[in-house]
Amino acid sequence: MRQFSCETLADLAVPGPATGRLVILALYGTTDAAIGPVLAAALAAHGSAQLVVDLSGLHRLDPACAEVLHHRAEAAVAHGRPLRLVACAPEAAALLARTRAGRTGPELYRSVADALAAALAVAAVLPGPAAATPYLRTDAVELRHAVRAQALIGRAQGMLMERYGLGDAETADALLEGVARRHGIRSVHLASAFVRQPPPRPDHVWFPGHPRPAEPAVGFAGPPGRRPPSLSAFLDALRDAVCAITHADMADVQLIDAGDHTLRLESHRGFPADFVRFFAVVDDVCSACGQAARKGRRVVVDDVATAPEYDEPSRAAMLAAHSRSLQCTPIPGPGDRPQGMFSTHHDRPGHSYTEAEFGALDTAAREAGAWLDWYRATTVTDALEDLHRTAQLR
Repeated sequence: MRQFSCETLADLAVPGPATGRLVILALYGTTDAAIGPVLAAALAAHGSAQLVVDLSGLHRLDPACAEVLHHRAEAAVAHGRPLRLVACAPEAAALLARTRAGRTGPELYRSVADALAAALAVAAVLPGPAAATPYLRTDAVELRHAVRAQALIGRAQGMLMERYGLGDAETADALLEGVARRHGIRSVHLASAFVRQPPPRPDHVWFPGHPRPAEPAVGFAGPPGRRPPSLSAFLDALRDAVCAITHADMADVQLIDAGDHTLRLESHRGFPADFVRFFAVVDDVCSACGQAARKGRRVVVDDVATAPEYDEPSRAAMLAAHSRSLQCTPIPGPGDRPQGMFSTHHDRPGHSYTEAEFGALDTAAREAGAWLDWYRATTVTDALEDLHRTAQLR
């Protein structure tokens, strides 16, 4: 069984004057009386930060460690920062209840996402300008993504260490980062693909004979036969193509995160920095692009000022960027579910689109969807194969 360890999954800024920093920790292994001081030191190392502690990897909670958690919870609540425990096993929850003895104990949550939602809900009602920030929802979604990314990378590091006998997490992280960089993908995307795949058989090839389909023809991405573009270059080309189709100066391209169905802004043109920050990551409510993603069909907005698709903060961010009318077209993915979205914006309400323009947008969406499917089936698989080969040589 893995010995006890306390690892930092994320150390993040959270809006609200009483919060400041929020640290997500994960406890692994088992505890005994000797671990109490170790746990106390690990918690104290983060000072006055809010703590969310994930217990899903903890096999046993010792009474001495339960006391440490109670003491930390009492001190934290006194300063408006409750200690939040995640995925507490029934035996551990029962032990915490028995040792609570009338004190203020830690709060228990089913998942990290639930604990983060509670932390952000508190920040939203706190007085002061930081709590009133228009980016609070963006910060909440970004926080969720950061924690999920850290958890995925941490899990991939652990699997690499166990599978290939790597000496430490730093070596595993360097391997993951290096392979991801060679193939032009994000390390979190490589980590996500790695942890989902069944392990390879004991040889030098992970995916023997995997099909190598030809890159699909894409009218806006250049002639076939040249070196395939990177993902970011492809999305920039898509953005510029839809601008040309609709005679727009403003456009953006988003990809949908399969984990929580949020949309992440990947390419943009013509927008101020505040717009980019506000819409960096959005959910499927309170915006036209989110509505189009949820419904799986194009949404056209004649006037942002009165459109029901927006809540007031989102509407204000759109109007501040001089976006008064727009269209949002989903990019089809596997199973006819959208895998992304592109939007074009105009600075006057009531912009009309011709049937020819809609037809060209649909063609661009189909070609983009086919290319993204090909990209996952080739580039990501090649990166996994490279990761396997490189790790075997360590």
